[in-house]
Amino acid sequence: MKRILVPTDFSECAQTAADVAIAIAVKTNAEVYFLHLHAPAPTGGHMAMHGGGSHDGHQHHDCSGPARARLDQLVRAAEQQGISAKPALVLDEDWKQVEKHATAFSIDLIVMGSHGVNGLRRIFLGSRALQMIRHTILSVLIIKSPIPDFKIRTVVYVTALEDNEKEALAFLDQLASPWNATIHLLHILSITLNSEETNVSRTKMEQLTKGLKTHIEFSVCNDEAGIKKVAVDLDADLVVLTTHGGNSLIRPFSSGMAEKVAAEYEMPVLIINKK
Repeated sequence: MKRILVPTDFSECAQTAADVAIAIAVKTNAEVYFLHLHAPAPTGGHMAMHGGGSHDGHQHHDCSGPARARLDQLVRAAEQQGISAKPALVLDEDWKQVEKHATAFSIDLIVMGSHGVNGLRRIFLGSRALQMIRHTILSVLIIKSPIPDFKIRTVVYVTALEDNEKEALAFLDQLASPWNATIHLLHILSITLNSEETNVSRTKMEQLTKGLKTHIEFSVCNDEAGIKKVAVDLDADLVVLTTHGGNSLIRPFSSGMAEKVAAEYEMPVLIINKK
């Protein structure tokens, strides 16, 4: 874990995401980038020229000053915690700029604040956070509520017991091990396993987690509702789901549950992309 990106609109939920990103950076010794997408100043239909003018003689004013000041405040708050931080101001409100700059900065994790969007509104409108889950190839941590003293002690990781989860678990291990956390692997089943099948699942889980520093526990549940029940029962600090790579034909299906959990759960939700 080397670089964390925090897209911010300076709202309360964005500030919550910034606070969480700083807490993670302190534990993992990561660098934090604060990114703000700012609407370019209106030019009256004319293209602004370098040097602050426009070709029709009207002055072009840079309205980004307050945004730059807010970014500097976030950087100072991070630096006061002893971590490296950088501001990034983009005069373009296209949300694709987040992915573009995440790639340019070699970002490992995006931390975003979200109010959440439930039910039909989630289906038809979504939110910027959900759009990131749907399209990015990076890991995205969704934060909804203020967390005064963010810690990662107990993690519920929803697993399909696929071989390509090794990389996702290795990433999660980097995030969780500095906190001395416990990762609780939760396998969803549509049927009840007999003892032999349960042992096979446990063996598969042990193979996937071999070599990880974090303490691992295992359990199964029968449906999606079981995820929330387990998370609540364990007082989990983080729920983790995976999606398939951005170019995968099955990504729309794999991201469905991830989007639902990210939209409806109040607790922090981390979506890890499986390459």
